[in-house]
Amino acid sequence: MDIGAFYAGFDQRVRDIVAYGYDRSPAFRRRMEAAGLTPDDIQTTANLARLPILRKEQLVEIHRQGPGLGGMLTVPLSALRRIFQSPGPIYDPEPDEPDSWRWAPAFRAAGFAPGDIVLNCFGYHLTPAGVMFEEGARAIGCTVIPAGIGNQAQQIDAMAHLGVTAYAGLPSYLKALLERATEQGHDPRSWTLNKAFVAAEPLPPSLRALFEEQYGILVYDGYGTAETGNLGYNGPERQGWHLPDDALVQICDLNTGAPLPPGQTGDVVVTLFRRDYILVRFAVGDLSALMEPGTPTIISTPRLVGWLGRSGDSVKVRGLFVHPRHVEEAIRTLQGVAAYQAVVVREHHRDDMICRIVPTADADATSLRQSAEQALYDALKIHCRVEIVLSLPEGAKPFVDERRWE
Repeated sequence: MDIGAFYAGFDQRVRDIVAYGYDRSPAFRRRMEAAGLTPDDIQTTANLARLPILRKEQLVEIHRQGPGLGGMLTVPLSALRRIFQSPGPIYDPEPDEPDSWRWAPAFRAAGFAPGDIVLNCFGYHLTPAGVMFEEGARAIGCTVIPAGIGNQAQQIDAMAHLGVTAYAGLPSYLKALLERATEQGHDPRSWTLNKAFVAAEPLPPSLRALFEEQYGILVYDGYGTAETGNLGYNGPERQGWHLPDDALVQICDLNTGAPLPPGQTGDVVVTLFRRDYILVRFAVGDLSALMEPGTPTIISTPRLVGWLGRSGDSVKVRGLFVHPRHVEEAIRTLQGVAAYQAVVVREHHRDDMICRIVPTADADATSLRQSAEQALYDALKIHCRVEIVLSLPEGAKPFVDERRWE
């Protein structure tokens, strides 16, 4: 599909959501007025570039400014199906309609179909991942086991005894499940599990190959966020992420906000067309690029090349965004810390976070380590390994990402 024609195909929906949001969302109207714009100024997708990008930090502030998530909602809270919370905090409202996060096309492209039994190992507590992927699988007729993360022994029993045919979750968690099952004497290759849809962390070619060659599981991956839902997914060729046709996903210049042509790296900027919550020109905080046009694909929409990093300082660890500020805030609550360094590492295709702490002379090391582990978990919602050390290298940065994707 011609990229220009693809984006022009959103013109009517852009006009409609801008006009609707201007009339119904006080927060969106304020954004438009601050930019000196009215709905008459945005009649095409290209015109959207006149509206400054909304970033996550701004979204946090808007949500704090009053009822209705600071005026972004156009319906009362009681009209929503669910409300989730992401770090920030950012609240993620879910409308009362099926598959509102729009993941059904991604599951369908991955070969999921009516009759499949899906072990869903995305998280269910406060964050929307578990529910959004469950809704997508249910929308195409799959039966879902809401497994979440943890309780691996029970999950392995379910895969072995219930005839699970498909997995949804982190790729690293699938690897951990399969390895533990093998240690317990199971033969995962004899199971009916033959397909997987993974997201929320990178899927290196080496890990995809391991799943397919060692376990016979065909793995597809996709890309999205808690705020926006589905933003891209593998087609049958499994080369890049096809853009959805029910949300406007653009790659924009980091400085100007202008849409970029294929091949240039920029911000992932999203406009949704839902009417209960107005989210227009929202930068999710990731970097990507549109793929150069090439060999025709079965799914005709343009593709993203993949995840190319974060546009801010946040990093994604085990599917959750971690910002250096959140680590700093957790450490600040502790007594007895002379210095610290948080390091993100990846070993055996699994993310880990280590926090090295230099204690003060009067600190009890054991107590400090336990307090730090709890404070970091409360702030980040992931378990960190705390190490008490005598010193750190001179000039050590407080937050370092040492992962390499191979």
